[in-house]
Amino acid sequence: MSERDGKTEKATPKKLQDARKKGQVAKSSDLTSAVSFIVFVLFGTFFGKYVLEKSFLFLRKTLSDGLSVSGFENNLNNLGLQMILFFFILVGPFLAIGFFASLIGAGVQTRFLFSAKAIKMDFKKINPVSGFKNLFSKKVWVMLAKNIAKLTLVFYLAFSTVSDAAGTLVNTSDMGPEKLFFVLTEVVKKLSVTLAIILLVLGVGDYLYEVYEYRKNLRMTKQEIKDEFKENEGDPQIKGQRKQQHRAMLIGMLKQVETATVVVTNPTHLAIAIRYERGKDEVPIVVAKGADYIAEKIREKARAFEVPIIENKPTARALYPVIQIGQPIPYDLYQSIAEILALVYQMEEMKKQKI
Repeated sequence: MSERDGKTEKATPKKLQDARKKGQVAKSSDLTSAVSFIVFVLFGTFFGKYVLEKSFLFLRKTLSDGLSVSGFENNLNNLGLQMILFFFILVGPFLAIGFFASLIGAGVQTRFLFSAKAIKMDFKKINPVSGFKNLFSKKVWVMLAKNIAKLTLVFYLAFSTVSDAAGTLVNTSDMGPEKLFFVLTEVVKKLSVTLAIILLVLGVGDYLYEVYEYRKNLRMTKQEIKDEFKENEGDPQIKGQRKQQHRAMLIGMLKQVETATVVVTNPTHLAIAIRYERGKDEVPIVVAKGADYIAEKIREKARAFEVPIIENKPTARALYPVIQIGQPIPYDLYQSIAEILALVYQMEEMKKQKI
């Protein structure tokens, strides 16, 4: 469907990130269930014998003490409370571990994503028309096929396991209740381990399929990728115009360096061209300034037109962030600039004397 719509390109990192913010991630409920079941089986394998022994003792004690004919009605409430308490003591840890295992299984798949948008009320999801259409969607049929296949496989494995143990189970009439209990436990353990392996394989396969479908649904058209690039980087035409304008401004600013009286430097990081003509300028004025590459261009222009370059780090650092091109020097820097201009005039006088 995505190819017919022209969506043949992989999703960009931005689209994947936006989808994740909306709670759209690839995850498999089958893999989560498989992980929970495996943890449950492992916990049951290590502690199942202890639980069964305690259960057997509790059952024997209950049947021998709690169900005595005399006073049965009075003991019924206590017996019920004891059974409920015993159930939560023995089964509670299994349920808790299964619950946390499912959280971890889902969290690993989604990298523990929590998105408020995913749980936001959406009336489209409860639209009966859309719901009816979804009944015949490809995703529903795939899920139905997967569930039928899983049920068939589970039924076959259960039937095979019970068939293999049929001989042992037929002879259980010769066993006592205690031995019968543990024989059945071994049968259940074997079936559980087999199911755990099969469910894990199916879960991994389902997760890979969900990742494929997720990426397929997020595919983009070539035009969408171009539009996203324009949105992120700007229209190439507008970007070119901005570069042209910036270049024109730079050329115009560098031309003003020709009129400068002095260029104050950092020495290499900053360059500020200052003009002060007696009788024309009331105060010194900044005609050009720049950092790094532009500063180097200002110095080159100054050398080409024999504009004095004076290194004064404190003045350059203080002046650069507070002044704009075309503005006069701030009052608090008059003294520093006056000293620099005085040095320039001395250099000019010495140059004239040599001539």
